[in-house]
Formats: sequence, structure tokens, C-alpha cells
Amino acid sequence: MTDNQLFLLQGRYVVLIWLLPWFYLPGLELLDELIWQAGGADYWFDVLYYYLYAALVILLLGLLIVWHRLPLQVFFSPPTASQFPQALALTGFSFFFSMAAAYALFYPLSFVVPELVNYWYINLPPLIVHDQGSYPLLANLLSVISLVVIAPVTEEFAFRGLLLHRWGQKYGVLPAILWSSFLFGIAHPDPIGAAFFGAAMCLLYLQTKTLWVPIICHALNNLVVWLISVGYEIWLGPEYYYTLEDFQKEWAWGLGAGVICVVWAGVIIKRTGKKFTLVLELPGQSLDGNSHTPPAEQ
Repeated sequence: MTDNQLFLLQGRYVVLIWLLPWFYLPGLELLDELIWQAGGADYWFDVLYYYLYAALVILLLGLLIVWHRLPLQVFFSPPTASQFPQALALTGFSFFFSMAAAYALFYPLSFVVPELVNYWYINLPPLIVHDQGSYPLLANLLSVISLVVIAPVTEEFAFRGLLLHRWGQKYGVLPAILWSSFLFGIAHPDPIGAAFFGAAMCLLYLQTKTLWVPIICHALNNLVVWLISVGYEIWLGPEYYYTLEDFQKEWAWGLGAGVICVVWAGVIIKRTGKKFTLVLELPGQSLDGNSHTPPAEQ
């Protein structure tokens, strides 16, 4: 991949494509009308809303890729089995860190500005669709596909692929990790945990030189979140409604996740010692613009 190819792709266009549907998503009124005419249940709007959002983002990103003739093989080289053990370990650590960060941020805020926490973090569209005690198969299948397939692919390609490459070549890899992860964080309900997860996926991409590794790890992370939601449904029943009070009562989950992170980090530091190898090099081009530069030792 040449410098000119990526410098022609402005990072702000990727950001605008990602943010545009937040403020204006064409077709919402038509979608609502079609669901009403078909006699569909209310949950269909929440399920199909994300597909409409994803379709617009994929379409615009696709046009951007075709216009600049970006070589997709740079992003999607085949992964190897040896890349996954450490990748999965980092994903697991990020999962517990995100849980701890969410409680660290929202638990104190829930007593100060409960309305804001309710709106931003608690009252989110359910991951498990149920209707009068039943679980519609098609709606739940579409829901889990959007969470475990569409979201990881589109988010990893936009944030760890396009933005990390563009800003990495323009500003340097480390600033690109920080800025792309920051944007990834504010695009999610748990900004601190999501930003950390985004940075972890950046490192996985830079280490493995393929987006398939962070995509698969991202998918597994989302699958675990979905399975936890399934567990809540089985344990408490479909009529259970998660409230701010429930979140406050479950503070021990956040504390436990924090303890796990501290112990886990201590074990990693003890095993690796003071030295570890960290490759901050974009696929197809090193940090200083030359290929095959040896990794930096931190």
C-alpha cells in the first residue's frame, strides 16, 4: 500500500460516515410505515433500525473504498492459529476491564445524575427480543447476527482499518491508536471500557497484521455479552426489566471485575518482567515508512 493511496482517503470522511446516521438516517419513516402496514410488533423497529444504520455505513464506506481503490488484501491477510491465544487473553482482560470501568464511571454518577445514567447506559434496546412471553426466532436471529457479525466487521474495518491506517501514516501510530480508540469509546454507551477495548484491538491488528484477528475477538466479546443477556432471561424470566436500582445493587460485579484485572495484570507483569516486545507498525509499512523494521522493545 502506498502513501498516496491512503493519504487520498481523508480520515474525517470516515468519521462523518460513522456519525451521520446518528443525526440523520434516511428511511426511518418508511421503515416505521412498512412495519405498521405489515402489522409487525414494535420490537421490529429496534431490530431493523440497526440494519438500516449498518447498510448506510457499509454503502458509504464501500463507495469510499472503490473511489480510492484501496487494496483490501492489506487489511485481510489470513490469520494463523498461533496468533489467537494471546489475542483471546487480551480480549478477556479487556472484557473485565470494561466491566470495571463501567461501574467506576456510572455507579457514582447514578446517585448524582440518575436520569443521565438511565438514558445513556441503562435504558438501551434489549439484546434479547421477547413478545408477550415468547421469543421470536427471526427477530432474535437478526439481533444476534447484527451484534456478533455485522458490528465487529464494520467497526474493526472503520476504526482499526481505515482510521488507524490513515492517522497512523499522517500523525504516527501511537496518536492514531489514541484518537481512533477515543472515537470508538464515545460511540458506545461505556466510553472508558470501549476506548480501552478499541486500543486493545488496535494492538492486535498491529501485532498480527490482519483485521481478522480483532474481528474474531470482537465477535467473541459481543457473543459473551449476548450469552450473559440470555442467562438473565433464563434466570429472571422475559418479563424482567433491568433498572438503575438493579445496577446499583450489583456494584460487587464491578468490584470483582476490577480485582480480576489487577491480579491478571500483576501476573502478566511478573511473567514478562520489565521487557516485552511491542510492534507499532502498520501492515505494509513500518512506522518510519520503511518495510521490515524490527519491533521496538519497550
